[in-house]
Amino acid sequence: MDSGATWQDAALSEPRLPAAITRFHLPWRWDGKEMTVESRATDESGYVQPTHQALVAVRGPNYEYHNNGIRPWKVMADGSVTDVPA
Repeated sequence: MDSGATWQDAALSEPRLPAAITRFHLPWRWDGKEMTVESRATDESGYVQPTHQALVAVRGPNYEYHNNGIRPWKVMADGSVTDVPA
């Protein structure tokens, strides 16, 4: 939509456990067109999940572990959703 210029807070589902994957939801009105959405996390200290480009800038292009960059997701016109490779 705007290449990550704006973000909205999502509601976190229970249980919310330290260092665990947590489901979230965000009401969103989709116009039926193909688009890419992104999700990112902010922890209790205020650290915001970095972009893939920021990780490459710090770690180099050949790192393999701890790829915690922002996740893009492609929403197709038929409603299917796929992971977008970094």
